[in-house]
Amino acid sequence: MGIEFYSSVAGINAFFRKMDVTANNVANINTNNYKRRVAHISQDKNGLPETKITIDKTPGVENPRKPGEPEGPPREMSNVNYADEVVNMIEAKTGVKANVRALQFARETFDSLLDIFV
Repeated sequence: MGIEFYSSVAGINAFFRKMDVTANNVANINTNNYKRRVAHISQDKNGLPETKITIDKTPGVENPRKPGEPEGPPREMSNVNYADEVVNMIEAKTGVKANVRALQFARETFDSLLDIFV
């Protein structure tokens, strides 16, 4: 198989990594002081997709203490926005589907070429 195979597999891996980051953000939505991770998909030096992860340092909302709780430093809620994470998950799912379809097309094309020559 050619570059189309490797680029599709790299694309699938990149979008699965984005999906993992999004799932981790959703899992920590109620964790005090958690800072959301952001997955950026770009090209590496060979033109293949890769995922780079950064931390969004935007402060979360202050989490007030309940009555009777001991005093201490203010607590900050996570800065995860569920709506943004849903959009990221849809984007990752669509990216995986598109790369799987490209992989299927490459295989069908390769099989057709084999039929011609064999």
